[in-house]
Amino acid sequence: MSDITTLRAVARRALLLLALLAATATPAMAAPPSEADFAALKARVQEVQDRLEIQQLVVEYGHLLDTHDLVGYSNLFAQDGEWIGGFGRAKGPKAILAMMNKYIGTTPFDPRNVKGFHLLTNIVIHLDGDHAKVWSRIIYMVRNKDDKPSPAMGGHYDDIVVRENGHWKFQRRVVMMEIPFQDPREIKGEPPPAPAPGP
Repeated sequence: MSDITTLRAVARRALLLLALLAATATPAMAAPPSEADFAALKARVQEVQDRLEIQQLVVEYGHLLDTHDLVGYSNLFAQDGEWIGGFGRAKGPKAILAMMNKYIGTTPFDPRNVKGFHLLTNIVIHLDGDHAKVWSRIIYMVRNKDDKPSPAMGGHYDDIVVRENGHWKFQRRVVMMEIPFQDPREIKGEPPPAPAPGP
């Protein structure tokens, strides 16, 4: 059972409990839950659900990229979603897919020959209705000459996400590398090569 399904089940149980308390309340007990109480509970459940879905979006980004599911990866972006990083910039799922195909390639994922993968942590979410600002940490690991995982670069993502057709999507993602430093907004011309599959 997913976190979201579990959350919905917990919310239903909470509402049922409140209804039972209201039905069995005696005059000496506190007043039964009001419409405002139910509305507040619904808002809190929605906020928790939104946070879980946005966290899943951030983590799934790395998973789909690492497993070379570039179609699924590009569909994490809104129709006007923009990616800005070491490869340049692209807007919209089709353009983002074309850019990733160009720089990462279309070779199928081989679990026995992994070149690198993302570690995504420290997810900070600031909700604002159907939009949110998100900050998260990235460490990109590569296979070194001794056949061991080694950190190749580290930085963070600056994101704006939006609820589109009931699902959270990236509206804008900026990949900021800190070690070594690279601001993708300053790249001119053809971007430099990045360790495959790249951030």
